[in-house]
Amino acid sequence: MGPSTPLQTDDVRVANRRAILQAMTDEGPASRATLAQRTGLSVPTVATILQEFVEEGFVRTAGQEDGTGGRPAQRFALDADARHLLAVDLSGHRALALRVDLLGRVVDRHVGIPLRPGLEADLVGWLGELVADPKAPTVARLAVAVPGIVDPTDGHIDLAPALGWHEFALTDLLEGALARPTLLENDVNALALAELGYGVGAGAEHVVYVAIGSGIGAGLIVQGRLLRGAHAAAGEIGSSLTPEPARGAAGVEGAPLERDLMALAARFLTAEGHLDLSGPEQREAFERFAESVRCVLHNLACALDPDLLVIAWPADEEGLLVDHVVARWTGPMPVRIVAGALGPGAAARGVARSALALVHEDLCRSIGRDGTATPAARQGRGGARGARPSAQDGTHA
Repeated sequence: MGPSTPLQTDDVRVANRRAILQAMTDEGPASRATLAQRTGLSVPTVATILQEFVEEGFVRTAGQEDGTGGRPAQRFALDADARHLLAVDLSGHRALALRVDLLGRVVDRHVGIPLRPGLEADLVGWLGELVADPKAPTVARLAVAVPGIVDPTDGHIDLAPALGWHEFALTDLLEGALARPTLLENDVNALALAELGYGVGAGAEHVVYVAIGSGIGAGLIVQGRLLRGAHAAAGEIGSSLTPEPARGAAGVEGAPLERDLMALAARFLTAEGHLDLSGPEQREAFERFAESVRCVLHNLACALDPDLLVIAWPADEEGLLVDHVVARWTGPMPVRIVAGALGPGAAARGVARSALALVHEDLCRSIGRDGTATPAARQGRGGARGARPSAQDGTHA
């Protein structure tokens, strides 16, 4: 085998930097020797990379490590506020943005513009103010959860009816206006990734995550990875066929199952979006609604054999839908059925989880061969345009 090429050498350097950055993210401050043990790298390699990180400003010294004798070793820690990312959820009634630090912690929350068709200029203006905030750390990336079908190869929105988008280049719009790499994700997929990383799905390998709001959708986790499907439309269960339309569904737009469920829900939800089961008509509509959801989950369980089913429905604070499904479950294999645990902001946290891995990658690639960062990286804009999540979607950062 011949000598290593410069490209191979650069790849090794980046991989070593990623390993050290991940070790500090996962396990906290550590000395050079401890990081060498955690990563399997030599102490001189660790020392060189830590010096690069310190010079670039995203790692700092953090006191001394208690030893068993001799001079205490210097510890190093990730400076979580060296860069931030902005995670945005466009699936509710108003836009929501979370500022997230390099450790994945939410440090600020902003409720923004009403969500409706024709919001593009308002969205860019609002996000531009957040990105340009002089009192906050540099925003390295944007991550956006969208209620629709997102093409993961080019950052286009294939279809998002609630926002009036069809074949819409949202990534191009945001990157052109805000000069930040932007990651898009379907909102329910983002919810699934959030529950997988931070909520009731932690540690599960096979999960069906169903979210109910203005419609219904599913995020599908298979062997710990998000299942997207051939057209990035896996989990679009709102388009499922129903044998009998719901009474009162005439004139209600939308895909078959989603249309029928929303027509039923309109009969027992208040104007504020809370359950009202005070009368027999409301209770009967809720029972039909819950049975339809149970049938959908049953069919998904037959097809995917999950070990966990998660139902997220903000209107149902008492978990009545989960209780209904559990009490009547007749699935072929045992499965745990629970309510979502993260509540509002979960979609933003999920898409932030994917984007955070890309921010870390940007930091590790931003250091030039001479040990200095590229100009784009110094502005917190490292990385390729429209970068997508890695094959291991939702890798914990």
